[in-house]
Amino acid sequence: MKNENLVPKVWFKGFSDPWEQRKLSEIGKIHGGGTPDSGKPEYWNGTINWFTPTEVSNNGFLENSIRKITNLGLKKSSATLLPPKTVLITSRAGVGNMGILKYPASTNQGFQSFIPDSNTDEYFIYSMQPFISRIANRWASGSTFTEISGKQMAKIEIGIPDTSEQKKISELMKTIDNLIAANEDKLEQLKTLKKLLMQKIFSQEWRFKGFTDPWEQRKLSDISETTVGGGTPDTKIVDYWSGSIPWIQSSNLEKDTLKVGKIDKYVSSEGIVNSATKLIAKNSIAVVTRVGVGKLAVIPFEYTTSQDFLSFSNLNVSRWFGAYLLYRILKREAEKSQGTSIKGITKKALLQLDVQIPADTQEQSKIGTSLNKTDDLIAANEDKLQQLKELKKYLMQNMFV
Repeated sequence: MKNENLVPKVWFKGFSDPWEQRKLSEIGKIHGGGTPDSGKPEYWNGTINWFTPTEVSNNGFLENSIRKITNLGLKKSSATLLPPKTVLITSRAGVGNMGILKYPASTNQGFQSFIPDSNTDEYFIYSMQPFISRIANRWASGSTFTEISGKQMAKIEIGIPDTSEQKKISELMKTIDNLIAANEDKLEQLKTLKKLLMQKIFSQEWRFKGFTDPWEQRKLSDISETTVGGGTPDTKIVDYWSGSIPWIQSSNLEKDTLKVGKIDKYVSSEGIVNSATKLIAKNSIAVVTRVGVGKLAVIPFEYTTSQDFLSFSNLNVSRWFGAYLLYRILKREAEKSQGTSIKGITKKALLQLDVQIPADTQEQSKIGTSLNKTDDLIAANEDKLQQLKELKKYLMQNMFV
């Protein structure tokens, strides 16, 4: 009869045997590390990789360490030359983080690393990091910092299938990890592109073809016909908060996207009439001026806000150009915002800031559209990355025991 506790919920076709519960010492060997005498230069700057825990953070295969030691340093210390496929496991300064050696290497004493036997797939063990880490952290002890010994690490038990099933699972997990890493890289590249576009476009170093006229100097107040503050209806009166008019809070604005996220509070017309809050026109730009200064969004519907906001309504510039102009200014102002308990910028000071604006609305529109498309690409990649992480989480919960 199958042990239900050792049977995964999701199988590869052709596999049905329960997994075995095995100690790490039964499927490989545990090795610690060491540090050569730092006062002996002949032990350092050699060719042997020497990893420390700060370099290992569940980041897949490890190729090059920050510091390297010599053969003499290896010989004259408790450091061990570990073979490729060793799974480095941090034992202090963050217990249970992992990485896989691509080439022979050594470590300092902050590791209890696992050398798998011939029947154990190294990427399968690496993929079990959440399970091994959870046990290792539970067993770790210490007053200054927690640490797990090699003897304790060796006693950690995990569920493990036969070698062929391990390899199937590890290949799948490796593919997902590679996709996650590739999407993380692409996301960082897009964010770097956006930063570069913002710098080059607003400094006028880059111009769209056909536009050569110098930009005009204005006050920020000139970008809209009206600016509207906010107010909060009495929270004790239920009728004021049972309407259908969105009440925008700083927490509703998604960081760096200039778009509003999920809204969880709505006010009634009665709430607006009986408070200082105002109904603000759709397509206004809502800017946080107090808690969360630097966040803003183009709101495509009528809304209300608290007194932490200033809204630019009935714009005199292209909508998205105005939004990114404000985004650039607020990023700068957020770094030097004034205040003690609440950092912020006064609405009066914000409106008096000098800005440069293209006189041609077509140029404004091209700038706003290009930056908005970049943000859409960033958002799409963030969604894809989140989906991949959710898929990995699902597989971890259902393919492992």
